[in-house]
Amino acid sequence: MANSPAGPRAALTRVYLPADVAMLAHLAESGEVRPVATVHAVTAWLVGAAPGADVEDLEYTAFADAAAASVALLAGQVPRRVVISADVPEALVIDRAEGTEADFDGAVALKQVAAIHVDDADAAAQIAAELASGAPDPAAIEANVLDWYAPSELQELLAALALGGLGRSRP
Repeated sequence: MANSPAGPRAALTRVYLPADVAMLAHLAESGEVRPVATVHAVTAWLVGAAPGADVEDLEYTAFADAAAASVALLAGQVPRRVVISADVPEALVIDRAEGTEADFDGAVALKQVAAIHVDDADAAAQIAAELASGAPDPAAIEANVLDWYAPSELQELLAALALGGLGRSRP
């Protein structure tokens, strides 16, 4: 545990919260958001299942699982997957027995958010078509890469989403 002038700091762990646009709006308005389902993280199970794997690969696996889980939150909404990446106190995260799922006992404050990931308009249209088909193909949904936004861009992101924007203009 590292020490700072204010005393010891709690160990942090990166979690990936499956979310939706309404949760982003709540985060912007209240300054925090609570997960509505399990979060995803680099769990002990994942590390054991992929010995020698690069940390970034493990993090991407947890992130991808969160993106897949966010599809369940889209019923009747704008079909944009959202994942909130946040660094939270390790003591509040409890791994599940298998996979990347973890229980998180708390709220994520905006200052803990490392990044926000959202589908662009093209991906949203493809996901809407998949969901409307009655038999969505998970691979077709997962083939879309979520765009990355800094937490400081949250208000602009929400404004663009309200206008139906966010095409493929970001690098």
